[in-house]
Amino acid sequence: MIWLARMGTAGRIGLGLLALLLVAAGMTALLGQERYHPVPAGPALTPLEEAADATAPDEPEDAGDEDAAETADLPSRPGAAPAVPAQTATPVPATAPAKPAAPPPQVSALPTATPRPLPPLVAPPAGTPAWKHFALPAPAANGHPRIVIVIDDMGVDRHRSDKVASLPGPLTLAWLPYARELPQQTERARAQGHELIVHMPMEPTGKEDPGPGALLTRLDEGTLRQRVAANLSAFQGFVGINNHMGSRFTADRAGMAVVMAELGSRGLMFLDSRTTANTAAGPLSAHYRVPMLSRDVFLDHVMTAQGVAASLAKVEDIARKNGLAIAIGHPHDVTIAALTQWLPTLQEKGFQLVPLTAAVK
Repeated sequence: MIWLARMGTAGRIGLGLLALLLVAAGMTALLGQERYHPVPAGPALTPLEEAADATAPDEPEDAGDEDAAETADLPSRPGAAPAVPAQTATPVPATAPAKPAAPPPQVSALPTATPRPLPPLVAPPAGTPAWKHFALPAPAANGHPRIVIVIDDMGVDRHRSDKVASLPGPLTLAWLPYARELPQQTERARAQGHELIVHMPMEPTGKEDPGPGALLTRLDEGTLRQRVAANLSAFQGFVGINNHMGSRFTADRAGMAVVMAELGSRGLMFLDSRTTANTAAGPLSAHYRVPMLSRDVFLDHVMTAQGVAASLAKVEDIARKNGLAIAIGHPHDVTIAALTQWLPTLQEKGFQLVPLTAAVK
């Protein structure tokens, strides 16, 4: 303190300035520590993570005609199953916590079909038509209106075909004959309580490709018989066929006569998908003694949840009015989701769900 008192005014001022500089330097250091140690922020979301919960339709809108409805989920190259995109995790830096992934759809939550006793996969005995021999046992008629649900285009898209086969039955499943591993696919579906038919590719009026082995109006009788026989050898245990596309072919009397003759000789039935109002199937089926039924409703001609719901309501109305309604759908996600909710309600509404053969008079 004596030393400080002996200092002049200038010295004391300089010493004070020095002290202020030292204090300022200390504060800068402290502030610098705060600046370089911020509170950790959460990891920035990648574009894929931001879109993780967004859903987009994975199927095109229906083009508007019935042949187009048949091809909405088919690959551009016939016979090749469309790839199902694999679900892969978005890469996240090791130092940042990964965002929890949304839980995948629970396929196991779908109601399962009730297995029923099935006839063996052997040739029918003499005098018994194949459609009766391989018919799925149907519930006894109880006077309630009956509903038949047919799902076309089965087998090519394995993922969606498996989901359809897991629905409660009995459904009638129409399998494209050029799909892969059909014996294994159809055997599992049959064991799950569903009836089987062949979804026979036939020529449309438009430019859609019905696939390999299709029945075409320009083919001669011998070639048509060969193609029918080849398509009917893809798997066993079916009760008949329905047409895949075919708005041109089913209107061709000569070609349909060949088909009906083949079905009649094999004891099989025919379901007319009615992709044209000019179908020649009716009179020919009577001539060749082929049991025949016709579609009443396309479930997913308008491929939206609202469209399918409206179609299902129409099925119920027709069944109440006529005692029977036959509907055809496809293995679209929107159709599978609607049937998952709708099928378990039929009994309490007073309907009977039956296989196709149960509708034959």
